[in-house]
Amino acid sequence: AWRGGGGGGGGRDGLARSLLSEVTFHIIPSMNPDGAARGHLRTNACGANLNREWASTGDYEAPTLLRSPEVFHTLREMDATGVDAFVDVHGDEAMPYNFISGAEGCPNWGDRMMALQGLFVRAYERANPDMQSFFSYDPDEAGKANLAICSNQVCARFDCLGVTLEMPYKDCKSNPDPAEGWSPARCAALGRSLVDAIAYARPYLRAEGNFWQSLPAQDAYIRPVQSKEEGECA
Repeated sequence: AWRGGGGGGGGRDGLARSLLSEVTFHIIPSMNPDGAARGHLRTNACGANLNREWASTGDYEAPTLLRSPEVFHTLREMDATGVDAFVDVHGDEAMPYNFISGAEGCPNWGDRMMALQGLFVRAYERANPDMQSFFSYDPDEAGKANLAICSNQVCARFDCLGVTLEMPYKDCKSNPDPAEGWSPARCAALGRSLVDAIAYARPYLRAEGNFWQSLPAQDAYIRPVQSKEEGECA
């Protein structure tokens, strides 16, 4: 399993040790250290938005060593090892929720991918009340995903669970804390809960057969909507 972006971790408790005996995690604490050091929210030192560098577009070739070496080397290693699950960790400046941006528009979206994403998100929100499944970005139309976006490219390239985790800048409206807001401690706790969601999803990641036909109702995929309240649209 690969996990990109920044995010909290946790102690090596029993669940973590069990997973580590079965799964290889590749963790990139910061995908954009040079850009971050310059105060860039979205671009690297070259001025490239690293979340639009995972495939060539009609306007530019990507990834390249000149434009986006961070993505170039990461994708090369992914191709060497393969990927069974991927989470790209972001912060969203506008939407006051923790949410998962999924792969609905990817060419491989179907019953299997919908089930994987659904059970992963539902397990995540059961593990931590700061996660919710109702609000997200409006899902892409079928076949309309931008494959230059990191999680879309990984999902389509490796036919695996590939999502983006977005966190708020100020507070989590679905579970607000007026005193502390979205604090470093809550962020770290959400990172630890990610282990629970991965552990729950692991048996299904490369399962054969129509496993989604026997999943419990609590794992059902919920198609999210984007909040339309003033000040909440990304």
